[in-house]
Amino acid sequence: MPFGKYSYLLILLGWSLPVLAVQWIVAWRMLWQARRLILATLLICGTYLSLADHFAIARGIWQIQEAGIIGWRLQGHLPLEEAMFFYLTVLMSAQGFVMISGHFAPKEKP
Repeated sequence: MPFGKYSYLLILLGWSLPVLAVQWIVAWRMLWQARRLILATLLICGTYLSLADHFAIARGIWQIQEAGIIGWRLQGHLPLEEAMFFYLTVLMSAQGFVMISGHFAPKEKP
């Protein structure tokens, strides 16, 4: 592991934070206006995906290498970094959808 127990966390933040930053730089007004929709999407979808992954890890369907994670686990099974992965991915996707849908929305004529 390149960064020891911080590998998953640092790689996760390294690829997701630049995308989130660019989204907010490019479309902050649109994202702010849709913040409630984005938050609802984040909470519903991120929680669902985290629970599904928790279920799979708890039953031994797959596992995360201990050497690459901090070791904090939610409900004893789901690594914090894994939950963060789902929430960050949902956030980027929801914001991207808002940005795209705003681009294709009918324009009002002056």
